[in-house]
Amino acid sequence: MFSKIILNKENLLNNVNYLKEKAGAELCVMVKANAYGHGSREITEMLGDNVNYLGVSNEYEAFDLREMTDRKIIVFGRCQDYFSCTQQNIEFSLFSFDHAKEIISKTKNADKKPLMHLCINSGMNRYGVREIKECKKIISFLQKKEIPLAGIYTHFSSLTTDEEYTKKQYQIFKEFSSLIPKDWQTIKHLGGGKSIFGQFSADMFRVGFEVYGYSDENVNKVLSAHSQIVDIQSVKKGEHIGYLCGYTATEDMKVATIPLGYGDGLPRKLSNKLQVKIKGQNAKSVGNICMDAFMIDVSKIKCNIGDDVLIFNDARQIAPLIESTEYEVLTNLCKFRGTREIK
Repeated sequence: MFSKIILNKENLLNNVNYLKEKAGAELCVMVKANAYGHGSREITEMLGDNVNYLGVSNEYEAFDLREMTDRKIIVFGRCQDYFSCTQQNIEFSLFSFDHAKEIISKTKNADKKPLMHLCINSGMNRYGVREIKECKKIISFLQKKEIPLAGIYTHFSSLTTDEEYTKKQYQIFKEFSSLIPKDWQTIKHLGGGKSIFGQFSADMFRVGFEVYGYSDENVNKVLSAHSQIVDIQSVKKGEHIGYLCGYTATEDMKVATIPLGYGDGLPRKLSNKLQVKIKGQNAKSVGNICMDAFMIDVSKIKCNIGDDVLIFNDARQIAPLIESTEYEVLTNLCKFRGTREIK
């Protein structure tokens, strides 16, 4: 393949060790959305036994991971096939009393007990239980079924923007957590990743972005995206480049074609904005990004077909150009059709 994502294993493991030290607790590494575009199977392989828990958003991601690892897996979205999850030791979220009844009904013929993590809606207003009364009802129901909760958790919505709101969420979570029977050995966990750096106590912290090298100055980027030059064209002054005459040459120029496009997760909004590197030199995209390719101005660069092109190694360079976040830049790579290599 002409295009590839290179994953730095040393950086990943250094990030994990740093975050573990900061947390003073277990980590659940989020590998949902194909590990934020990095590649969930590759990241899981690189992590090995350095973490005990992996987090995903649906059972299909979980089933895929279960084929390659015996690590503990938690599904944080709603599932459909709770029976298969239970049979494969896949843990999952519990959102309400009615949800608890559904899960127990669907897993009654399983060989094992379902491993449920009770989601507390402390202010995110996305999923979970928000009333103490309902929480007590769930606990009582599960006690009668002799099925303890594997975990209880919440998610902070505004860690970096609203300290008071975050404190309020934490106090609500503590109130709910205090209801859990002592003999259940239920783990208490918090997310997102920045919660590691706050004054919070938990058995486990869920981390995603930080593991991949973002949001903290002490972590290093894990991913870099590369391609190569597959063609070079001589373009005369006044000629157009790409679909819809997206760029018009103001002078004679040399244009290289890179086989990567919006079909691979490279946003079309980057047209005429993206800067890549060839032999350490900057080269700017010209013309509208195509589904499978884009073109760059190499008029002042000595280059040849086959030369490596660094698309980016820091999503923060791309995000402002598409008026979005690093999260979107990286998860767009779920569509990436090249190879993923571990360095």
